[in-house]
Amino acid sequence: MKKKLSSIVLLVFVLQLLMASGAWAGTTNVEAVPAEQPGVVKTGTDPLWTFLDISVPEKILIGQNFEMVITVRNIGTGSGIFPSFKFSEGKDNMALSHFSIVSGDGADGYDPMITEIKSGQTQVFTIVMKVNSDVKELPEGSDYQLNCTIGSADGYVSAEGSKVDWSQKRHQATQILHLKPVYALSEPTFIVDSVTFSPEVTAGVKETTATITLENISDTKANNVVVTLEGSTVGQTGKKNIIIKDLTSTKRLYDVRGKQKVDVSYQVEINPDRLDNEMTLTIKYDGQSEPQKEHINMPLPLDNTGTGKEPKVIIERYTLNPEKVLAGNNVTLNLYIQNTNALPVKNISIKLDVPTETTGSGGSVSSGTVFSPVNSSNTFYIERIEGKSTEVKTITMYVSPNALAKTYVVPVKISYENSVGETCPDITDNINIPVAQESRIEIIKGTFPHMGNVGEPINLDLEFVNIGKTTLTNLKIQALANVSYNDDSIYYVGTFDVGATDEYNGVLYPEEEGLLEGAVQFTYIDGDNQEALMEVPFSIEIGPEIVYEPIMPEMPIEPPKETFASKIKNHLLDIILVAVIIAQGAMLFKIKRKEKAEEELMQ
Repeated sequence: MKKKLSSIVLLVFVLQLLMASGAWAGTTNVEAVPAEQPGVVKTGTDPLWTFLDISVPEKILIGQNFEMVITVRNIGTGSGIFPSFKFSEGKDNMALSHFSIVSGDGADGYDPMITEIKSGQTQVFTIVMKVNSDVKELPEGSDYQLNCTIGSADGYVSAEGSKVDWSQKRHQATQILHLKPVYALSEPTFIVDSVTFSPEVTAGVKETTATITLENISDTKANNVVVTLEGSTVGQTGKKNIIIKDLTSTKRLYDVRGKQKVDVSYQVEINPDRLDNEMTLTIKYDGQSEPQKEHINMPLPLDNTGTGKEPKVIIERYTLNPEKVLAGNNVTLNLYIQNTNALPVKNISIKLDVPTETTGSGGSVSSGTVFSPVNSSNTFYIERIEGKSTEVKTITMYVSPNALAKTYVVPVKISYENSVGETCPDITDNINIPVAQESRIEIIKGTFPHMGNVGEPINLDLEFVNIGKTTLTNLKIQALANVSYNDDSIYYVGTFDVGATDEYNGVLYPEEEGLLEGAVQFTYIDGDNQEALMEVPFSIEIGPEIVYEPIMPEMPIEPPKETFASKIKNHLLDIILVAVIIAQGAMLFKIKRKEKAEEELMQ
């Protein structure tokens, strides 16, 4: 027996030497463990992880997937068993909220299903992640911190190959990434890349061919693209500043791929009496909600005769997109800067005095900047504006989510030089940007029956909350359906504060069989003093009226007439008792009489 044990020990020792030297390829260095852990082996050596590289796309789009390619190396003395990844956000290692793992296994983790990475081995992992659709595009200088951690078991592994959970993975390494997702251009968007003329427009040239180069700057193809070019009207004459000489001003470009440039040409006639060179290019394609319009300032010379010496620059007009600016969203400001003089101006500097708000006893929302230009400072530059021309400057700004719902006055200061480089007096103007806070009622829970009957009450119960950032007024709730109403179907709340909850309990009485369709309607005045409407639809199958059986009143039951026999039967005990009393009385009378007779004889 001792000889057999010695052979086993020797065999185990030889196997350990082979595995430690790497001579046994494809295996892990193992050693026996105490008997109280059956079926488990321990490597006896530990891994040590290092990140060689983590690569992500240069542009990460909000609401879309992206690939993260991770290269790691085990520089430790032993194998890493069942390696896997965990992700967190921020300096405090919070759970994922801005990103999600598409190819993950839940709980912010990713398991590549690899049993072992040996000492000295390099491994590449590709993990598909997604930027959540509700993520906001951050201003310049800000980003999201994403923490990537790799971990593996410390060498304990089940002999059956079962995996060790994360709580047992002591050997870890973390790499920090700073990501800045941007909004995706999901719809085709065109810009005017350039405009050229052949022949060039000089003195005496009245007609020319204008070639406009358009670029689809999105990644999405635009199908059946059609463009229309139109000049502006000169004063009260009704004539165009630039006249289209083609048979039609509408041109078909067919399909335009994402990032593709296309040319469209027009034969044009130059109106010598024109006051500006502005034309409007309208772009349409299939599936478009509304046509895209581009205002083009054609690079044409204007007659400078009869003009004053000092040019003047003004804000001709401005537009906001979207027109209703919601706090927490982006807004695009289009400034139309016009040079009213025939002489050109240059080195135009436009500065926005962005308003701020501070917290005070009056209950202002918060401190900070209301509008933050995206990827830019508050100052914008235009190199040159020709005489009698208008230049459009597009500025994208992020609106603070805590901004009060009101109209903000944004002062604009314009500095510029004349054509010979002399500084002109600054121009100051104001633009008004109305900001609205989202008004939103959310249904916490609701109970609508699926079936009912004619004439029977239908109870409609809803619990709701104001999750917006403005107080709602004149809140009224009522159930609308093809039935006669009563007071139970209308509920007037009035003022509904932010964060407040309430309940609606309406009752309807269906009048006919079939499908009862309707909605619980919420009407209120939002933070913009506009009437808003929200509906919660319902659909209830109505069955026939339930007919209840009438309940008849109980009739009194007459007792049966007593017969002579029944009378005797009912009074039998009384009769027996009387008979016994009479018999006893007779016996007593007889005894008394006998005693009296005996007394007389004795006398």
